[in-house]
Amino acid sequence: MSNELIAIIPCYDVSRYCEDVICDIIPLVSHLIAIDDGSTDKTGKILQNLAQEHPRKLTVITFPENRGKGYALIAGFKYALDHFKFKAIVTIDADGQHQAKDIERLARAIFQGAEMAIGTRSFRQMPWKSRTGNLITSFLLSCLYSQAPVDTQSGLRAFSQNLAQEIAQKIPGGHYEMEYKCLLLALKQKRKIEEIPIHTIYIDKNVSSHFRAWNDSVKVIRSLFNHLFGLQ
Repeated sequence: MSNELIAIIPCYDVSRYCEDVICDIIPLVSHLIAIDDGSTDKTGKILQNLAQEHPRKLTVITFPENRGKGYALIAGFKYALDHFKFKAIVTIDADGQHQAKDIERLARAIFQGAEMAIGTRSFRQMPWKSRTGNLITSFLLSCLYSQAPVDTQSGLRAFSQNLAQEIAQKIPGGHYEMEYKCLLLALKQKRKIEEIPIHTIYIDKNVSSHFRAWNDSVKVIRSLFNHLFGLQ
């Protein structure tokens, strides 16, 4: 499996968590692309040290200033498409909120014919700021697409090479709304999407999250209405 799988991990001020997360992922994939999104703590140094330890398995892309999770993910997609042949590409957050072993379950869905797989968490176990925004955006998306997944904001996802190419070409970047736009693109094109139940993990009451409950939810909802009215 590992010789067909690329992982992308956006990192922004996650020095407490990213080393353990990356060390857990590296054995499972052929290559890992980590994006230092303008971190101001020791994240950049940790990533560079890991890249020296694993020169054939880890590439670090560094943004001089913070640009946003969506821009980091797109940079990872483009690097993967330019440098590797793969059947699946997986995205995972750097703050320890996902279990590395779930990567293989999502990748397997792609290998078996899905074009997108999304790790679905339990809403009941989410902190309020994650649960509230997710409930709203999930409800709105289900009104437009009956086959929409329940967990629209999960950071653990897998994509086929073909869908990854579409995303890199058609989604410019952004912040957390970029992941919502990926869903909109896949749903509009009637891609096969699989929902894979995963563990719901929130460390230290989710203090590591940079998701802004109001501002980022508004951006996500705006993306949906732009999509609905053909403005993007």
